[in-house]
Amino acid sequence: MTERVNRLGRYLVAAVVAAAVTGGVALLTPATDRSPILLLGVAQVYLVGTAVSLRHPDALRRTDGPNWTSGAFAGVLTFGCVSLLNGAPGGPNAAVVALAWGLGAFGLAVGVALEREREE
Repeated sequence: MTERVNRLGRYLVAAVVAAAVTGGVALLTPATDRSPILLLGVAQVYLVGTAVSLRHPDALRRTDGPNWTSGAFAGVLTFGCVSLLNGAPGGPNAAVVALAWGLGAFGLAVGVALEREREE
């Protein structure tokens, strides 16, 4: 029963995070014909990514000591997002950056989760 409650809580928090990020991006991004698909992608990635990250919280951060891999991940992801922000056609597009950051964080969290599931 506890696992079910924990799962429901993770999903509720993930839905709130996805709605907040998607809503914020929608407010920051000028509407275009591509906005709906980008916003749908942002919502999906942040919903599932947050749920997985909450299941494995140390996938994106570690508190037991230095973690150069998280630092490298954050630096490369930031550089990539800034490059996308400046290189996207039509000027800066917050939806493209939010989707790129979400995909990167999602990939890291799911990679950690897959490895842990394999070990069990």
